[in-house]
Amino acid sequence: MLGEALEQLRKLAELCAPECLQRNPIRTAEWMSRNDDPRAAYCPFAYGYSNYSRPGYSPRVLKAGGLVSWHGSPLRSTLGGAGLAVSAKTRFPREAMDYAQMTASAEVQKGLYFEAGGQPGHRAAWLDEKVNAACNGFFRDTLEALDNALLRPKHPRYMDFQDAATPIAHAAVAGNLAVVEAVDQINGIWHSIQ
Repeated sequence: MLGEALEQLRKLAELCAPECLQRNPIRTAEWMSRNDDPRAAYCPFAYGYSNYSRPGYSPRVLKAGGLVSWHGSPLRSTLGGAGLAVSAKTRFPREAMDYAQMTASAEVQKGLYFEAGGQPGHRAAWLDEKVNAACNGFFRDTLEALDNALLRPKHPRYMDFQDAATPIAHAAVAGNLAVVEAVDQINGIWHSIQ
């Protein structure tokens, strides 16, 4: 399965300009929103950033949507984003927790947080008509992909695995490493963290 996925991504990358392999999702959104190049018209795989769907944020407004299908089945992504936490070492735990609760509330997420350029995590904000009107339907149009996303594994060394495996997968997709060799190396990394 891993080998097939890398091979298909390699075939897709062969159809793209070589620089696409050097851009992360934010740099891709920047490039798409500031470029007349016809290749900037579509990106099938990238994490979404709602600000690029807001008029006035960049020269061109991007339209986000769901994930593409493969052999008739919609693909799934991993859930991205950052969290909000309170340190156990804080001298003001009640105040910090009150602030975190306020920041994560539906009211603030739909209002101040979104209006200040934040990408809300609260579902009420994703469903809010005013929020969606302000960002070209970004949240409404990507909600199904979010609902179907895979959560990052809770394995305590998963991030070590991801950090080590990503450059290998990238080399295979770029055509700089044989897919079979990449699979062996990635499987070896996975077994080493067990």
